[in-house]
Formats: sequence, C-alpha cells, structure tokens
Amino acid sequence: MKTLATAAAAALMLTGGAFAEEVVTGAAKVVDADIVMVDKQRVILWAVDAPERTQKCHVGELLWDCYGAARQALGELIASGEASCTLKDGKPDQFNRRFGTCTSAGKDIGAELVRLGMARAYVEQGEDYVAEENEAKAAQLGVFQPGAQVDDPWAWRKRDPRNYR
Repeated sequence: MKTLATAAAAALMLTGGAFAEEVVTGAAKVVDADIVMVDKQRVILWAVDAPERTQKCHVGELLWDCYGAARQALGELIASGEASCTLKDGKPDQFNRRFGTCTSAGKDIGAELVRLGMARAYVEQGEDYVAEENEAKAAQLGVFQPGAQVDDPWAWRKRDPRNYR
C-alpha cells in the first residue's frame, strides 16, 4: 500500500501536480455572444464577457445592436465549423454550460473576440485578455469605437433582473 502511495506521489511530482485537462472538440456553433456549443457541450468563453441580448448600446445618438454585432463576430471566428475547448474544472451549471478556453482555425476565440472590441476582458475570472482589450481600445474598435455608450456586461446583468450568469 505504501509503495502505491509513493508511486502516485512521484507521478504527481513528475507532472507538476496537474491532472489531465478535459477537452471537447468538434462541430461548433454560436449559442450566445460569448457562448459556443462544441459537440454537445455548451462552453462559456473563459475571462470574456460580451454584451447581453437585452443590453442597449448607443453610438452617438443611434441605437447599436452591440449584442448582435458580438454574436456575428463570434460566428465569423468559428466559421470553419470546428473548435476545440479546454474546459475549466467544475460541474456544468443548470444549463449544462462549462467555462473554457476555445480555439478555432488555430486562434484563441476569446482573445480574438476581445481584440475586435466585441467583448470585454472579464478580469473577475482572469486577466487572460487584458492586453487584447487594450489593443481594441487603442484601435477604437467595437464597444470602444468613438461615441460608443456601452455598459460593462457585468454591470448590465446586475441591473437586469434576469441575471444571465
């Protein structure tokens, strides 16, 4: 028994204590502006927060469908129809969603969505995409375009009684 425990401890040290990550790969489709379905798993993009379906955004005096723009951008990022997502630890929520980092056509989908200004870096989860958000701000893209009046999605959800996450 002691030998088995010693062998297990040695194996953990050799792997840095890391366990095998859960990865889903397959056909991908857009579910929401920051959620994809890969194979049969809904995946909320990790450290990314896009405008909500009910969120109202403006550019100057004009109403802008920021949610629709973000959803369309996500669709274009997975246009190949295939994606691979590394899921974060934890059980699915009541909607069978898991958080994960996804790639399609060799690109990190979350990074690209934030770089395009179609989503914000969700630093409450992690600072993974802060550099990409700074690029979008500097280039004045998407939610950072001149004249844009866009609430942070996390602030919008706090005011909206439907609370999506």
